[in-house]
Amino acid sequence: MPKGIDWFRQLPECGVHIATSDDATANKVEIETGKPSAIGFIVQAYRAGVLISGDIKASISAGVLTVEDGSTYKITAGDVINWIAF
Repeated sequence: MPKGIDWFRQLPECGVHIATSDDATANKVEIETGKPSAIGFIVQAYRAGVLISGDIKASISAGVLTVEDGSTYKITAGDVINWIAF
């Protein structure tokens, strides 16, 4: 449980991003999480309702979560990317 006077800022942010054709062309998705102090994240990607178990490459810096193509996973328009940043 978050503690201290700034407990609200310690809560995680989460969201869903639907990949576009522009994301697929760029081979990456950049998601502004609204949490610039985030030091960790969880990402899950679904295609046609099926969890993608390939090698999704993801990183976070200054609150921007970047999801990129891996060696087997390639971002495709319509992919549903669920994320949590904390």
